[in-house]
Amino acid sequence: MNSEPTTDTTRSERIVERAREVIPGGAQTGLRAQAYDTGDVAFERANGATLTTVDGEEYVDYHLGFGPIILGHADDRVDEAARSAIDGGVLYGTGTAPLEVEVAERLVDYLPGVEQVNFCNSGSEATYHAIRLARAYTGNEKILKFEGCYHGWHDYVDVSVYPSEDELGEPHPESEGMLSSAVENTLVVPFNDSEAAEAVVREHGDDIAAVILEPVPHSVGCILPRQEFLETLREVTRDADVPLIFDEVITGFRHSPNGAQGEFGVTPDLTCVAKALGNGYPIAAVGGRTDLLEQAGGDNKSGVVISGTYSGNLPGLAAARATIDTIVEEDVQSHVTDLGDEYRAGLRDLLSDHGIEGRVVGHRSIFSVQFGVTGEPENYEDILGLDEERFREFAAGMRERGHFFTPNPYKRHHLSFAHGEAELAAYLDDADDVLGNV
Repeated sequence: MNSEPTTDTTRSERIVERAREVIPGGAQTGLRAQAYDTGDVAFERANGATLTTVDGEEYVDYHLGFGPIILGHADDRVDEAARSAIDGGVLYGTGTAPLEVEVAERLVDYLPGVEQVNFCNSGSEATYHAIRLARAYTGNEKILKFEGCYHGWHDYVDVSVYPSEDELGEPHPESEGMLSSAVENTLVVPFNDSEAAEAVVREHGDDIAAVILEPVPHSVGCILPRQEFLETLREVTRDADVPLIFDEVITGFRHSPNGAQGEFGVTPDLTCVAKALGNGYPIAAVGGRTDLLEQAGGDNKSGVVISGTYSGNLPGLAAARATIDTIVEEDVQSHVTDLGDEYRAGLRDLLSDHGIEGRVVGHRSIFSVQFGVTGEPENYEDILGLDEERFREFAAGMRERGHFFTPNPYKRHHLSFAHGEAELAAYLDDADDVLGNV
């Protein structure tokens, strides 16, 4: 086991150097390694809205673990619930635990499109299971998805998330090593393009297993859906008897207890939730119509397998129950939405004051600034051309002043219940300084 020799480097730098010897890129996934664009950093503590490095440096956290932290880090209510669950055993792996029923009942109560629920551990698992259920139901294989929407790392959906301009309109694999057949069975159209989506479903309806989308695409900052677009998708998929899947991994319980489906009044057939569901604990779910979910009912009539050793683990379920109850009882969304409005308005004023070409995008507790582009984005193509380098400079300058968010210009800031007016004032004051120098 390697030790950390005394050198002129920081402890963070030494830990990251060791990490690169035994972990690809020095972090779990390439996106996490992107934090090193602005210097080597290792964190060891998080509380409320604050991240602390192994060297004792503190940052106001706007990354929030890619979005799961809706109440704030180390929330007492959630952590105590998880600790209590641990005392009774972490995992049973057989039968049914009361917590499973209690959390499933909450999802059924709050999410309009959910009648039954299967638990899993990540958003990628949830979308994988949803697509398997849809394929079993329809007997078809093709998936229709939208450019710029991210649904996880698996071959079914890791297609045309960040295509280049030359790759628009055709399915493009986002990773080496993907099955060519998975890419070939994926149809892609621009987000918010009702005519294109309807045409594809009408033409290929006999071959399409599912239509999947982020109702609010946040993997490219934020693109707000046209109401007519969501309603058209609902109508044409219902006519074709093709399941409509809402990937609410980000939006579910972050934007509303009722999800984007409740906010926009469009009910999908299958819903995937994760992230804010457990305030950082590993918990996710796929839910939907009973006739779709009961295919995985375990009676061997259909042969649909949804499984996972850690699915329904007790600490995750306890965290989810506590998170959901706190979100509702404390009216968390009102706080983070109002705060998000203030951040967005403040940033827009700063861009105007400094004469910087750019726009501020976001919805409720999510926001981001995109340099070099203007106007509200309607689809992924509207994201192309943003000034990536200027955003990285902005992220680096803000980090130097104690604000942490990913330097990836296509991602987003998140707010939690632990953020408040003090964090807002400090952020805007420092952003004013940084924007004067980028």
